[in-house]
Amino acid sequence: MRDMKILCITDQFEGSDHSSIEGIFGKYLQKWCEVSTVYFISDSASGCRRGDKIYIPYRHKRHGLMEALRSFVPMETVDFVIVRNFFPVLREIHRGRKAFKYRVGFWHSFPHTFRRLFEAKKERRAVVRKTLEYKLRKFCENKLISKCDFLITMSNEFKNIFYADQDIDHLALPMGVSFENAHPHVTGVNEIRKFLYTGTVDHLRETDTIVKAFSELDEDFEFHIFTRSDNAVTRYINNLGNPKIRLYPAVPRTELFQKMVQFDIGVGLIPENSLYDVSSPTKTLEYYSVGLPALINYLPEYLSLFDNSSAFFCNFSVDAIGEAVRAILRAPNTQLLEMGKKGESIVKEKRDYRILSETLYDFLKHL
Repeated sequence: MRDMKILCITDQFEGSDHSSIEGIFGKYLQKWCEVSTVYFISDSASGCRRGDKIYIPYRHKRHGLMEALRSFVPMETVDFVIVRNFFPVLREIHRGRKAFKYRVGFWHSFPHTFRRLFEAKKERRAVVRKTLEYKLRKFCENKLISKCDFLITMSNEFKNIFYADQDIDHLALPMGVSFENAHPHVTGVNEIRKFLYTGTVDHLRETDTIVKAFSELDEDFEFHIFTRSDNAVTRYINNLGNPKIRLYPAVPRTELFQKMVQFDIGVGLIPENSLYDVSSPTKTLEYYSVGLPALINYLPEYLSLFDNSSAFFCNFSVDAIGEAVRAILRAPNTQLLEMGKKGESIVKEKRDYRILSETLYDFLKHL
């Protein structure tokens, strides 16, 4: 018998296939708990429940959320309400806790408020206004967090940087992988070595730096980029007209796993700065779930998992990336195979959603 009832209110819309939400709350956590997951839909649609998923019109993000939820779940039976990223939703949930006695947790996966200030400073636009906005928003957000029973973040670095002054039960819950979606990988099948990059392409990720490093190489290779981004950086990539660098639209996760096995190495380079040092890059973990070794840099998350025997490390600069790519092109297939297998074992031991779900369950049970 499942001994705990959890309501997870996501920041996702109907039809999304978010890795950790589906892997933890949609699947493995249900072994021990009764879990309902809330998604948002357009305001013109009517709320509904389908199995363990609840769909609420987006207008209830700020108003009328409790009434909408009570149409689909008896709130007095809920033990924990976990809110992901949306502070207006957290405010609404706090208003109902006195009547329904549930415990409240906030799951903060990315510092979106800080991102706006970070971007303003990078672009040197509206810095004073964005700084004042950030201070005001952080004050209000910290006040809401202080009323929570617990906090979940991507990493301990996240807590230390953004919530150092909050005396609250905390769990670092990084991104992971559902290994049953993975396919076996056979490296060395390509005459020309094939690199893979998946995920966001934009100026904050400095993807243009990565692409520039590849574009300056004379050696033979293929660099395939799968992304749903459409911006100045993707236009820059297309305008290069380099036949060795190819841009594709994003594909569903199951299809992406099937495509991954056709490549030799994944590219997981992300800038090291105050915005991304707290992150947990899921795409790199997905590379390793199929035994694909990765080219990465010195993010705290990477350093906590991999070393030179399981990954190719380099600094985040055009010259350093280019030199690392050359080293990969020279490396024998057996080396890539060994690195991929070792990295796969590490990710399976530490980042399998089965393991992360049990970690979350034990944390909540302790509370």
